[in-house]
Amino acid sequence: MQLEKQLVLFRYILLQLGYEAFEDLRDEFNNKESGSSSTGYTFFASALMANSEKLIEDRAIQQYDEAIQGYEKKLRENRAEPFLTFKYYQWFSLLFTEYFFDVYSNNPTVLINSLNQYAQDSRDFKDIEAYTEKDLKKLAYWMATGSGKTLLMHCNYWQITKYFKEWENIILITPNEGLSRQHYESCLESGIPAKLYSGSEESLKTKEGEILILEITKLVKEKEGEGVSVDVDYFSESKNLVFIDEGHKGQKSEERAWKNLREHLTRGDGSFTFEYSATFGQIITNSTKDLLQEYGKSIIFDYSYRHFYTDGYGKDFSVFNLDAKNEYSEEQNKLLLTASLLGYYEQLALFEQFEKDLRQYNIEKPLWVFVGSRVISSSSSTLTQGDKESISDVSRIVKFFKYALSSPAALQSDIDKILKGDTGLRDADGNDIFKGRFEYLKKETPVAESILTKVFNGIGNIEAYQVKQADGEIALKTKTADQYFAVINIGDVPKYAKTLEADTDGDLTIQDDSFTKSLFQAISETDSTINILIGSKKFIEGWNSWRVSSMGLMNMGKSEGAQIIQLFGRGVRLKGKNLSLKREEANAPYHVRALQTISIMGLNASYMNRFLTEIEKEVPDYTNYAIEIKLNHEEQWNGQIMTFRKQNDKSFKDEIIELDYNADVAKRVTIDLRNKISIASG
Repeated sequence: MQLEKQLVLFRYILLQLGYEAFEDLRDEFNNKESGSSSTGYTFFASALMANSEKLIEDRAIQQYDEAIQGYEKKLRENRAEPFLTFKYYQWFSLLFTEYFFDVYSNNPTVLINSLNQYAQDSRDFKDIEAYTEKDLKKLAYWMATGSGKTLLMHCNYWQITKYFKEWENIILITPNEGLSRQHYESCLESGIPAKLYSGSEESLKTKEGEILILEITKLVKEKEGEGVSVDVDYFSESKNLVFIDEGHKGQKSEERAWKNLREHLTRGDGSFTFEYSATFGQIITNSTKDLLQEYGKSIIFDYSYRHFYTDGYGKDFSVFNLDAKNEYSEEQNKLLLTASLLGYYEQLALFEQFEKDLRQYNIEKPLWVFVGSRVISSSSSTLTQGDKESISDVSRIVKFFKYALSSPAALQSDIDKILKGDTGLRDADGNDIFKGRFEYLKKETPVAESILTKVFNGIGNIEAYQVKQADGEIALKTKTADQYFAVINIGDVPKYAKTLEADTDGDLTIQDDSFTKSLFQAISETDSTINILIGSKKFIEGWNSWRVSSMGLMNMGKSEGAQIIQLFGRGVRLKGKNLSLKREEANAPYHVRALQTISIMGLNASYMNRFLTEIEKEVPDYTNYAIEIKLNHEEQWNGQIMTFRKQNDKSFKDEIIELDYNADVAKRVTIDLRNKISIASG
């Protein structure tokens, strides 16, 4: 069930602008200059007014463009970003919203009738029920991670408070405290009054126009006793303006409960909802047809990852995966991890060699991450199956580090196999899966000791320390180094400590570090010595580092499609040249392309299979081109070909057919029992 084909509101407004599909609009505007011309209108507005197919008057487009330029000016001045200009898709998402509120505020009945007539005339929306006035009380934005939906939210705040001024409560709902803090700081930067819910009833009270920010996990129905939870009845029957950021990060049972709580906030007359997510497509299944109705009607702009990638935004990506159902063999896993180490080392070496040239592309020091949909839960005294899988994955990574650091000669042998294309891991064409990779390293012929020293800040046995001033952090260093090379964010260190000791045959015990502050929080600082991050779910939930360049997947569950897309979206974020957010073209120098490509591998075949299944939903759709078949010399064969018919009373299923063995034929037949490799690339 494809949500992108059921977006009635989005497609309706596209048609008002003169476009049948978003691809038509994108082809015209993707590479058009941003900013305004001497006419006072943006280049986007000028081009749109020249479109003879549009149904909206020039006067309205001029009015909308003037408003959008006003929002842009506010952001530039308040955030002290003098060169900030909207990308074409940001400008159009705001134009769509201006159009909606203009028509809706003047005559909602006309808009409802127009939408229903459009859906009825089209053959594409047979699964979508007719609009009612209730359906116009919500707008949703399907925006890729890294496309700037936070600034879009700020503009939406200014838009709706311009058209509808009176609100009893303005509330922003987030999935976790980290994102709440980010939104609070970002609102203040944009000049929007905001406050964080601190746990007291007094902190729920806001001034006029002020946004109250709190987590969905703190909302409850019928609160009992004390605590920081908030009874939704506190806001009941009020005229509420509600913003929801990424409301689909829990398990299915959680999400259903969260949805009911959010809807309770907008029961009052005149309430309105804005919702933002990169993962609407992952929540639509055969069992969630009500969500297809809700989002098919409310999504006003679709700039999901497939559009983001097609337009050249974000990093390119490269994925390799053995075609296995669940587990890799120990040797396969070792080779894959060694290849991942090589890929990261190559990026690190290129970054150091070409650091000055790379500054214009805003590329930061590479970071190798191992992340999963969950790490050890600290809310339960017992280990869940997910906890056990996560522990196993973390231990597997640490054990690989121990192997590499203690056995440079063996590591060198594996490195030589990979660079020579002699791993025995071949693709469908019979080529080694690493063919065409590591172009720089094949010229440099790296030595294992040099790789280990650069990636692990030294050579020798690993030591592990619990960072006492941080929440759930274990730091790793080698005995010969003064600086940590990795941080494990495990959630509950005591739960993991005994397992780590057992998994490493007692060689690795966790000591205490009482002086170091959080390594995770400082990982984006220019002087951070951390090259590797393991196991942090915080990475999925709004972390703002631009360093990620290589990714290993841990513990990917079957019901976590939305989190997988969030994870992928975080990894492919890119500042780009002149903060364009775009990657360079294929003819860019190798060092630029290598550092604008994220390599992805999995510790388990099932994780990779799950990951690729979700990514396939997001990649650009294929376009079918009809090719005319021309027949050659039809007169020579049409009606002239001899055919054979079986006797009417014969059935091949009932006949025994004797076959003769022919050695000449048999020796031309081969059976290939080697592992097959699946490869996905940008």
